[in-house]
Amino acid sequence: MLAALAVVLAVCALGVLAGSSGFGWAAPDIVWRIRVPRVLAGFGAGAALAVSGALMQALTRNALADPYVLGVAGGASVGALAVMLAASAGGIGLGEWGVALGAAVGAGVASALLFGLMWRRLTNHSAGTDASAALLLVGVMIGSGCTAVVSLILSVADEGQLRGMVFWLLGDLNGATHWEIVWAALALTMLLVWPSAREIDWLARGDAWAATLGVAVAKRRRSALLAASIATGAAVAVAGAIGFVGLVVPHVLRRLGIRAAPLLLPASALLGGVFVVAVDAVARTVLAPLQLPVGVLAAAVGVPTFIAMLLGRPAGATRA
Repeated sequence: MLAALAVVLAVCALGVLAGSSGFGWAAPDIVWRIRVPRVLAGFGAGAALAVSGALMQALTRNALADPYVLGVAGGASVGALAVMLAASAGGIGLGEWGVALGAAVGAGVASALLFGLMWRRLTNHSAGTDASAALLLVGVMIGSGCTAVVSLILSVADEGQLRGMVFWLLGDLNGATHWEIVWAALALTMLLVWPSAREIDWLARGDAWAATLGVAVAKRRRSALLAASIATGAAVAVAGAIGFVGLVVPHVLRRLGIRAAPLLLPASALLGGVFVVAVDAVARTVLAPLQLPVGVLAAAVGVPTFIAMLLGRPAGATRA
């Protein structure tokens, strides 16, 4: 535990020292008004996405599930961009809180659509692997539909909005000052799921098994989905679309032997936060003074890491 805390503090210190001019201490105003909020926003977003991914993998009983694969992050992007577009058209300054609300609503709608379409299969205890595969396919289709809507929004946005929207979609922490949004969402998510984390483990073993142990399956699934939607919506609103965090982080922790949800959820939050802060520090300094979108580097790290882990798994071992 002390070692994990030391790593978190070291990475956060690295994030505070990283700037567009390279590594080093800056003026107090820059540190406290720009760098520290950016580190807090990045850590919160990474933690929220990793926890959401762990929840999605447990609920679907499939290790390939995450907020992006299942279309939840796509719904959050649609909601956030729609709020941006509407606010600009109406001359209303909603700020990051308004964008966060739109993203949370979009994530919730995508989750409701996904599990509404798949409810019969998911509650059919004999469906087995077919239900999980179908859930992923439906999620991919929902994500594709959300991508089409995002493209439509981008096509009607004016030039003043377009650049900011595109960078936001790539995953960008530049100007992410309202870190309290994602931290509040993360706290609410953990409050909803961590006290009943053992029941989520039972759900991951199958609905019939969980029901035998006295779990209110439908209620627990709804609360976990709501928590994942809140976390994803807030993360997307604050940091944009940063992929692979929710997919790779839980895998890494399971490889390290952390599988029980009471440990996996907080460990996912810590590792997800550390990952995003570290990647953002590199994104700000590797081509300084040019700042790269953090989502681009996250994908550059996440894609080969996930492929290596997937190829190293025994045949047929795709369950969470």
